[in-house]
Amino acid sequence: MSVQTSASRPAGKSVGAATVGLLVTLVIFVVVFLAFLIAPLILLGVALIAYLVMRPRADRPASSGPVVGSGVAHHGFGAGTQ
Repeated sequence: MSVQTSASRPAGKSVGAATVGLLVTLVIFVVVFLAFLIAPLILLGVALIAYLVMRPRADRPASSGPVVGSGVAHHGFGAGTQ
């Protein structure tokens, strides 16, 4: 009859391997979490830029300053500086 003197369960991870595994897990979590937070903001920014570029010229606000030489008499606040 022979006696086997091995451990009943296999050895676990070393402290270094467990630390590396934890750090890799945290890095993956942060990258995925930030991607889900930042991706909608980037998409909204691209949509805003596309809207500003593609909208018709007639929808853009006119200049609020006076038009010099238009021949129209100005009245109201600041009309005396003309």
